[in-house]
Amino acid sequence: MKGKILGFILTILVSGLLFFCGTNVDFASEPQEVYQVYLNGDKLGLIKSKEKFLNMIDTEQEALRKQYGVDKVYPPDGLDIKKIYTYNDDILKEEDVYNSIKDKEPFMIEGYVAKIVYTEKKIINDDQVIEPGKPVEISMMSKDIMKEALYKTAAAFIGSKNLDDYNKNTQEKITDTGSIINSVYFEETITIRKGLVSTNNIIFKDSGELSKYLLYGTLDEQKTYITKVGENLDAIADANNLNIEELMIANPQYTKSNVLLAAGEKVNVGLISPLVSVVYKKTEVKDIEVQYKTTYIDDKNRYTDYKQVTTQGQNGVKRITQDIKYVNGEINSLVISKTETIKDPVNEVVTRGIKKSASSGSEFYHSPQGNSDWSWPTISPFVITSRFKWRWGKQHQGIDISGCGYRSPIYAVQDGTVYKVNYNSSLNEGLSIYIDHGNGYITQYMHLAAILVKEGQTVKREQKIALMGSTGFSTGTHLHLGVFKGKPYQGGVALDPCASIFKC
Repeated sequence: MKGKILGFILTILVSGLLFFCGTNVDFASEPQEVYQVYLNGDKLGLIKSKEKFLNMIDTEQEALRKQYGVDKVYPPDGLDIKKIYTYNDDILKEEDVYNSIKDKEPFMIEGYVAKIVYTEKKIINDDQVIEPGKPVEISMMSKDIMKEALYKTAAAFIGSKNLDDYNKNTQEKITDTGSIINSVYFEETITIRKGLVSTNNIIFKDSGELSKYLLYGTLDEQKTYITKVGENLDAIADANNLNIEELMIANPQYTKSNVLLAAGEKVNVGLISPLVSVVYKKTEVKDIEVQYKTTYIDDKNRYTDYKQVTTQGQNGVKRITQDIKYVNGEINSLVISKTETIKDPVNEVVTRGIKKSASSGSEFYHSPQGNSDWSWPTISPFVITSRFKWRWGKQHQGIDISGCGYRSPIYAVQDGTVYKVNYNSSLNEGLSIYIDHGNGYITQYMHLAAILVKEGQTVKREQKIALMGSTGFSTGTHLHLGVFKGKPYQGGVALDPCASIFKC
């Protein structure tokens, strides 16, 4: 028993002796001030001098200073340095900690970050979807770079002179006819703040590159075309699935579409896909022709091959004031706010023989340019706001007619049978009607507010079939009129209404 007690006492004495005499443990006799370095929450180690560590980052990253023209380089965004007091002598060299982070996370420099916030879903280059409220951030060296880039982007759609005149309040006032820009703005919310930006980001150093990025939605090299003798911009645009407006936006060096091109000129034929929406509203006053009516006088004593114009028709003139909203160069909405008659039209009177034929005595509107086989589908005045052309890289297979007003009447352009009716307003075409005219032609009426006919119903030329609206994928009240030779989307060929059944 005494032996066990003696052994226990000896164990305690030895332990105490080891404690006071020390073992091979790195503890300082006094706590020392050091800095714990963290990267993204993980401990990297202790260093003696925070100042020396930060100066080393700045010194060692000389290449970054030269690349961006800055005086100082800062630690990565996830780096945190905290002062602590410890007895631990396991202190690392500042160089060792620097080497452990330099290839893990990007360093930072002073710059600016622009934040673009969208109110609606935006699709860039057909594959990049930006959801509402989710910002796009762009890094740059100065806030003036963004301001200049936004100006260049707006000028691409509006024109530098027009934009300068608007900003300087030097636009010519409208006397009889003319136009004036009322407002210019971006649809998105754009803010710019100063701060540290990651050198892993694309950091724009000039407004030219940034304006290209805002215009095309990418930094990829854009497709170009070298002109040949005798070519024109219209042909180049069509060959590259662009409309002439898109081509000229991408090539501001050309101010007119009918410019004479020399051989060897480099033309940008990339499809624009803007990151921002340039909106401008303008008031335009212009004179438009009012199409005359044709009245037939039936002469029962003459054969049906007789036709004589007894009164020559003359178009009238109306002066219209229209308020137009453009988004990235395309008409988004158009409202005719005022109409003034300058000259009344003179109706054409035609005497025709009806011997061995039934008398009709009908009266109808000429279509534009006097095509007597087809009637115009809307009331007058009207404005064609988008034509049969390439638009956003796809063929716009019809014409858009605006300015007649919401729920204004839509008429059948010729006799026929209602081939198809779509009542689903959520589809891209919205409420729509298709009429088979029995001669190989089918006409299409889209984005309607109301449908007044049924599938299989026989309709007459100029019969009211619908009301103008903005259902489906539509930016404002208008009628999309399509003309097909054969069944639409089933082997039929889309035709330009202004070249096939009208001259407009």
